[in-house]
Amino acid sequence: MSQKNIIFLIKALVAIIVMILLMFLYNRILNLEGYAKEQENKIEEVFSDVENNLAVLELYTIYGNHLNINGYLLKDYLENITINNMSLILKEDDGQVIEYPLEYTQQEEKYEFTLSENINEGVDLNSIAQGNYYVFLKVNGTAEENNVEKYFSLDNISMYSSNEYYTLTKNNTNNKIDILFNSYLKDDEYSLDYMEITSVTCSLPEDVVDIVIDPGHGGYDGGAVYEDYEEAEFTLEYSMALKEKLESYGFKVALTREEDVYTESYGQNGRAVIPNAKKAKLVLSIHLNSTATLPVEGGVEIYAPNKANLDFAKSFANNIVNYANTKYSVNGQNRVENGVYVWTYSEQDIEDAREYAQYMGYEMYENLTTQTPYLFMIRETGGIMTKAYVDGRNTSIGNNPYYNSNITAEAYLLELGFINSQADVNNLINNKEAYINAIADAIVSNYSGLK
Repeated sequence: MSQKNIIFLIKALVAIIVMILLMFLYNRILNLEGYAKEQENKIEEVFSDVENNLAVLELYTIYGNHLNINGYLLKDYLENITINNMSLILKEDDGQVIEYPLEYTQQEEKYEFTLSENINEGVDLNSIAQGNYYVFLKVNGTAEENNVEKYFSLDNISMYSSNEYYTLTKNNTNNKIDILFNSYLKDDEYSLDYMEITSVTCSLPEDVVDIVIDPGHGGYDGGAVYEDYEEAEFTLEYSMALKEKLESYGFKVALTREEDVYTESYGQNGRAVIPNAKKAKLVLSIHLNSTATLPVEGGVEIYAPNKANLDFAKSFANNIVNYANTKYSVNGQNRVENGVYVWTYSEQDIEDAREYAQYMGYEMYENLTTQTPYLFMIRETGGIMTKAYVDGRNTSIGNNPYYNSNITAEAYLLELGFINSQADVNNLINNKEAYINAIADAIVSNYSGLK
């Protein structure tokens, strides 16, 4: 074959390849245009029943694994409708709907709504399947003896914009959930702000964990001491054993300390900062109790956040008593259930804090009230939900960068027994596995379907 013919064949082959590529790109563009049109039609269908007026989202929070919202709807938007109920709707592109009842109260010019008055209730994000969800307020009511339904999208006026969240590990996988806020031009006329939730399968990033365990005290801070026993030794031993147990269930777990060292409360590696820096869903602070007098009856005390459903705290207390053959503490101060305690600031505590602020030369914390949790490992790990306040103004203790966060870990402080009760100490020394199993099983039971 001559060189001229070879060049001709090469040119022809190149032309054919170019033609094939152009056809492929053309089909690709058509497919993308078709997909875009299909998505546009789906969104139009999703918003077809949505009112042109907006409900107002004043706040959204995620405490542990629950999403909660607070907002209001103006009465004028309902005209002559009598409300029977309100709900939060998560609507997928394909029209599938998940519905959550809302609590609501009637004010002078508006209806205020929330998913729950408890900070650890609402939408269980662990139960949200993969998908893309548009979030609406649904109102069921009656008007002139007819049943009516109205849907409103949510206008986010809070200081919190889009954010991300990782679900607890299940079967070695997680879902990454994005909370998004966008706008949609309906009928080429009305621009509607709306909330969107997307959920996709992922693996946890290296710096993200499920659970943080805080071994109380450490280093020169030995905690409670009695005879030859030191609280910090017990808390580290128990925390390491609990970490190992939870990891056997598939959870990704971190400790605030792994050896007998002092750990700052705040700052970059502070024990109250680590849980949220690692995007944990749960933090447990492990401690032993003590009294100034003898004899001591001993027993278990579980400290929980206020304004919370206490079922999780009760399961810790009940499991430990039943598994480890111990008992509930007889301490009556701050007790709300057998073995369950909620400790908030007293008026005297607040006055003492005010005097201390004046002495140290900084402004008193604005949100320090009788609703503020006293224990810092519960208060400061819960952000705005638990009225965290360590914002750096008191330079002697450092800063909690998550004090005003709206997405935080759920926190409990576990007083496993009294160090100056010989019965408790003997049980803690000889029956460690039972304590660990009790705590781990309470966690697994609380997160339904994860075991």
